[in-house]
Amino acid sequence: MTNGYDGWPPAGEVVDANVLLYAVNSADPRRRPHLSARGPPRLICRAANRTPGRFLCETEAVPELPEVHGLAQALAAHATGRVVRAVHVTSFPALKTYDPPPTALVGATVTGVRRHGKWLDMVASSQDGERHLVFHLARAGWVRWHDAAPAKMPRAGKSGLAARVVLDEGAFDLTEAGTTKRLAIHVVRDVNDVEAIARLGVDPLSDEFTPELLDELLDAKNQQVKGMLRAQSVIAGIGNAYSDEILHAARLSPFALTRSLDAGARQRLFASIGEVLGVAIEAASGKEVGELKDVKRSGMSVHGRTGQPCPVCGDVIAEVSFADSSLQYCPTCQTGGKPLADRRMSKLLR
Repeated sequence: MTNGYDGWPPAGEVVDANVLLYAVNSADPRRRPHLSARGPPRLICRAANRTPGRFLCETEAVPELPEVHGLAQALAAHATGRVVRAVHVTSFPALKTYDPPPTALVGATVTGVRRHGKWLDMVASSQDGERHLVFHLARAGWVRWHDAAPAKMPRAGKSGLAARVVLDEGAFDLTEAGTTKRLAIHVVRDVNDVEAIARLGVDPLSDEFTPELLDELLDAKNQQVKGMLRAQSVIAGIGNAYSDEILHAARLSPFALTRSLDAGARQRLFASIGEVLGVAIEAASGKEVGELKDVKRSGMSVHGRTGQPCPVCGDVIAEVSFADSSLQYCPTCQTGGKPLADRRMSKLLR
């Protein structure tokens, strides 16, 4: 058990509720209070078990566009050309469709794996036509590849296994950690039968995404720019982490209103979207499934780095907490040195 920290604890480390933590909304080293017995903000450190006063820091690598792109590449390299021998669903709440059933994939040949925003789409073809195994990994889902299919039948339980697809050579699991289950699995004839995919906005890596289109999206509704970047019906694939990174690169406040952005800010935003996602995709490309989470963590400049120095200016990276997430930003680079309001942290510091 660690007694104190100058900054946030390392990812995944269990800490005492009264540990010394950094005041996330301030670069002033004098504001490093002992928090009350209620412990650190639950949005940054969530309960790891039922032992009072013990928390697990929530800095998990949620899969977004670059990681899903890497997963699609890795899965395609292993599965394309293989025949589906079995599909075992062990978490029935994760299965969102019943017609066609998962068994409709058995006997079909995998012809490719595609990405739609943050969704993965394994395409399999047979004499009966094309079928799609479409899945969204949500916050805590992941893919585990097996070079040889496990001999034992998969069972529901504490392993987090949601489904296993057995091929004529190899197999892969869909897993989900934690108690909140959001992983979604669909078996469909047409990928657009998945409503969430049919509603997706423009892919930021496509030729369709232009500065002119970004202008239209910014002007369509006057909202905070971070919220617009995360809206999957507007731009598909960007989540909490990469929106932080994009806004830091563009030197924009996450709370800036979209219609207020001038021409220079819009140019920086468009360029930063391409640059940040491009660098992340390049880092993820060619990696095995098990390597992709570490690749994401190592590439972050501000996200998940509260209390650490900004790699651009050296200021302390600050944080704003919400009901089920948090954002990170550099006050010097993005907000003119002013901390953004964080009502949740303000209540804890009283």
